[in-house]
Amino acid sequence: MSDNYRKPPVEYQFKKGKSGNPKGRPKKELKQPVPSALGGGIADRFSAMALDEALRPVTVREGDKASEMPAMQALLRTMFRAAAKGDAKVGRQLLDLVARAETARAAAALEALQVAAEYKKFYETLVEQHEGDGEPPEVYPHPDDFIIDPRTGDITIDGPMTKDQAGARKALREQALKSMSRYFEVKAALAKEPKNRELQRELKELQKYADFLKADSERNARLQALQMARRSLEPKPDAALKPKPDAAKDDKSDESND
Repeated sequence: MSDNYRKPPVEYQFKKGKSGNPKGRPKKELKQPVPSALGGGIADRFSAMALDEALRPVTVREGDKASEMPAMQALLRTMFRAAAKGDAKVGRQLLDLVARAETARAAAALEALQVAAEYKKFYETLVEQHEGDGEPPEVYPHPDDFIIDPRTGDITIDGPMTKDQAGARKALREQALKSMSRYFEVKAALAKEPKNRELQRELKELQKYADFLKADSERNARLQALQMARRSLEPKPDAALKPKPDAAKDDKSDESND
């Protein structure tokens, strides 16, 4: 080992009576506890951990079949199994849980139905006002795309939700129309070579365009039927404003007598 080990040259050595670190030892940073999503207290952090555990996937084996599901769902399945075997206490807990869940679901569904009905009524009136001039406003989602089941209250929106979706739908329609000639070519070729895998794969992709055009044409037919129904319900011009044929005859007879 060299004689200069741990003995740097004099000019690089610390001067006597002078600190080698004039700023002093850096203070150690204190790590702040990271607050949980629910706050930061023990109870809130415990609740957050409980929620994480409830949603953690676990493997459940039923007979020879194993499936993965959230721990909360696995617990409910165990409780239902116990209730089915005669555990009355667990059965009452489950009935109460299901009743509260169904009440909340029904309330949410009713609220959504009211919002959809108000939206549909407001924009239907707006669209009707401009249908005659051939420039109806762009509304997304379109009120005619709201399909409300009067028996169940279920709401389905059959159409674009935003202007971007409407543009994407238009582009897809153009691409689908261009692909139809190839679709029929592949379908005819596959009829001659039913085991051709390349043709099978291509037809599978082209079938998506064909299915889209079918659904799109059904939507357009539904929209046209609604427009025709609205026009048929429009009030007819007042018959009193039209000249009466008898009055015209009387005028002519008066002129002939003169």
